[in-house]
Amino acid sequence: MNQTRTASEELAYIEKYFFKKVGLAKACSLEGEERRDYRLAQVDRLLTEMHGGVPKALWLSDMFWTGDKGRILPEKPTPLLLLKEQQTLTDKEMGRVRLILEIAGLCHDLSIHFTFDLEEAFGIKSNNLLGYSDFGVSNKQLVDWLTTTKYEHIAMHTAYIMKKVAISVYEYGHYQPAQDELAELFSLEYNELIREPEFMERIPPRAYVQIIIDAMLRIERHWQRGLKRKLKPDVIILHDEIYGVIPRQFDKGVLQAAQALYDYLDNNVYGRLVGNNPFGPEAMELFAKKVREVRSKYLAEGWIADDSLEFAYLMAHAQNCGYGFWREEDEAL
Repeated sequence: MNQTRTASEELAYIEKYFFKKVGLAKACSLEGEERRDYRLAQVDRLLTEMHGGVPKALWLSDMFWTGDKGRILPEKPTPLLLLKEQQTLTDKEMGRVRLILEIAGLCHDLSIHFTFDLEEAFGIKSNNLLGYSDFGVSNKQLVDWLTTTKYEHIAMHTAYIMKKVAISVYEYGHYQPAQDELAELFSLEYNELIREPEFMERIPPRAYVQIIIDAMLRIERHWQRGLKRKLKPDVIILHDEIYGVIPRQFDKGVLQAAQALYDYLDNNVYGRLVGNNPFGPEAMELFAKKVREVRSKYLAEGWIADDSLEFAYLMAHAQNCGYGFWREEDEAL
């Protein structure tokens, strides 16, 4: 943005480069669903139109806010956000500014993949004041909207936000198989890792959305099956760590192994790495020995080899337990 432009000149510049021949002035009188639909149409368009190697959506959002979490003003904000400058605009010009800000706000959140107000953006009621848990696959309204909307590029970026949120939740809960599965989500059909949307040139938007939702639903359903069996959350996690992935069933032998390891962690590892406990390092060594013992007793040959990812998962779990980070039995992820 040119800092020497007046508010009126800045508005004219934005209209010329971002809203030419899209009926912006007429749309200012729209309300409710009609206004929301216009906003979404413009955001979807701006996510695909490029300028200087970046989507126009990002370019527009950077004219108002920094590329950071939330909408943070830069050191020298656009005159369109300064009250003194706004007072130089006519009522009609301010009407266009307000609509541009609504569009630029969603452009900002989608471009940096940050959670946003689903009710304001899509008309989907929010159940959480922070708007965080609303981005899970348990939000059926959101899933339905993403899989049916005509605004496919908005859906694609929103699905990626869902993936990011889920990874953060699983990371916080030390649920490494789920965290890694989503972080390294791969499409066999398109032979592509599911990375940020701008790098997904060979995956159609609808397919991209469905791949993420299918993966998240599979993890969620597996988790709910375990809870219905009255398994403790940590037993579910241990079971899946023994597999090294999120399995499609709860294997009896693996459950027995997970329960044995859970009991051992509970009695011999929990809290051992806190402070100057002299049994800390020894507790980890004894846990590794216990893993080998359980492996021999409950599992077929080839399971959780010492140099395997599964063994590393279990040792990381033990370390978290040793620091007292994982004892959240009464709350499901």
